[in-house]
Order: sequence, then structure tokens, then C-alpha cells
Amino acid sequence: MSRHSFIAHITLLEGGSMRLAGERWVREAFGVDDLGSDAPAGADRWARAVALGAGGRAANARAVLEELDPRSPILQSLAASTRGSLVRQSGRHSDARVDDGRACATAVSRNVRATARTTSPTAAYRLRRAHSAEGDDLWATTAWLDGLIGLAADNLGIGAFAASHRLLTRVGDELESFPVSATVNWVTIPRVALRHAWVRAEHALYSGDAASSSVWATRADELAAGSPSPRHRIKTDLIGAAVDSVNGRLEVAVALARDVEKRCAERRLLPLQWAAATMLAGIDPADVGASHRASDLLTSMSFLGMSFATGA
Repeated sequence: MSRHSFIAHITLLEGGSMRLAGERWVREAFGVDDLGSDAPAGADRWARAVALGAGGRAANARAVLEELDPRSPILQSLAASTRGSLVRQSGRHSDARVDDGRACATAVSRNVRATARTTSPTAAYRLRRAHSAEGDDLWATTAWLDGLIGLAADNLGIGAFAASHRLLTRVGDELESFPVSATVNWVTIPRVALRHAWVRAEHALYSGDAASSSVWATRADELAAGSPSPRHRIKTDLIGAAVDSVNGRLEVAVALARDVEKRCAERRLLPLQWAAATMLAGIDPADVGASHRASDLLTSMSFLGMSFATGA
């Protein structure tokens, strides 16, 4: 084999290895084989950061996010939302608003900027269609809505219920107006719709509307049933456990939270596992070890770079 042939062979092998590694992270993050032909170049690296963060490896996730293409507004918006999620998971909701606000602003700088200036769903749809020739309309809208949902969750965490509700209503209007075909990649609008239902259920819980929390938890269940992502189905069940608890279905809530904790341990989803253990410590007096497990998980995630708020 000539020197040039050898170099070409090695290059081909490296390219194949990188592709396989990217596919692995995409599957781990979202349960799909690929992000679709419309995904921005380098989106598999974003998926890697998402997967790392879902495993509680916050420092590694942030390092990967720093490597994303700074010339891509969509990737930078998705990166900002992911940073916001990491900060929010650590209990620092007020700080997370900086990242989620940046996510919205960066996405708006692309082809959803006109949509951001209208409150009319019909007008928003027409504006998006006008920009669809750019080819990344779906992902730009996904990034923008991810940022809005993050902001809604941030505001919920600091008790700004009215602001959170306005943001969730805006996202709901956008989801209703955005046409989604059966072939659209689940990581885009379908995933956003599930996140919207999660935060809607949480908003109802925090604001004392138990009946609405059940409605939105049911909606989340319906959306998660078609999800290819085990992690997203697990989180849906965790929210369902919280809703069951508030609505007086304590035995169901305990059983579901235990199942969530078990599935998280199997998949090394430390943040969700910690949330499940913390929930069990509050709703299951018989589980005397729940608080200890939650404390151990908190220590593990802190070691891996999750900077928790004091008292978390």
C-alpha cells in the first residue's frame, strides 16, 4: 500500500469512527439513529453534551458545548439552552435565565426573528413559511422554543408564575400553528411539545392547580408514548409520580417513583435518579434510605461538575 493510499485509508477509518461515535451520542441523548438531514452540521456534538448532562457529567457537557461552531446561531442557541438546563437542575433558576434568554436571542437572530415580533399564530406561520427556503427553519424554531420553555421553567423556579404562564402560552400557540408531518424528526418539534407538557404540568403543581396538573400529565403521557427516547419517557413518569402524589394517589406515586429511580440507576441518569430519590424521601416514610441515596447522588454530581445552589 502506498503512503497516499495508507493515509486515505486511515482518514476513511477515522471518519467512520467519528460517525459511529456521533450516532451513539444521538441515540443516548434522544433515542434516535440520527438527527435528520436538516440538522445543522455539528448537531451530533450538541447531542453528546445533552447525553453527558443527562448522566450528571456537567463539567464534560459544558466542555463539549464550548467546542460547538460559534458561526452557527442554531447550535449556539441549543448550547445556551443546554447550559441553562444544567444550571436549572442545580437549583439556580435565576442564573439559568441568562442562558435561556441568550438561547432565545440567538435563535431569533436567525430565521425566526420575524416570528418573535408577532403574537398572531397565523402571522407567525406565514413568516416561518417565508423563511423556509433557508432550510433550517425547523431547527431554528426548535431552538427558539427550547429557549422559551427553559425561561418558563426558570421563572417557575423563582415563583414568577404569571411570567412562566405567559411564556408557556406563547409556546403553546406556536406549537399549534407549526405544521408537523409524520416524518419530522422527533428531536425537533415533537420533543419540544413534550417539554412544553412537562412544564405545563409543573406549573399547575406549583400554582396549586391539581386538576390541571393531571390534564397536562396525561398529555405528556400521550406524547411520551410515541417517543423513541427512554430518558424522556422516564422523566414523563417522574412528573406523573409528582402529579399522582399531589392528587392523593400516594401509593401509585410511590410505586412509580421507585420504578423511575430503578430505571435511572440502570441507565446512569443521575439527575433524574436524584430527583426520584428526593421525591421518595418526601412521600414514602417507609423508605428510610431515600434521603441517604439522594445525598450520595448529590455528592456524585457535585464531583462531576454540577454546581448546586446552597441548600439543594
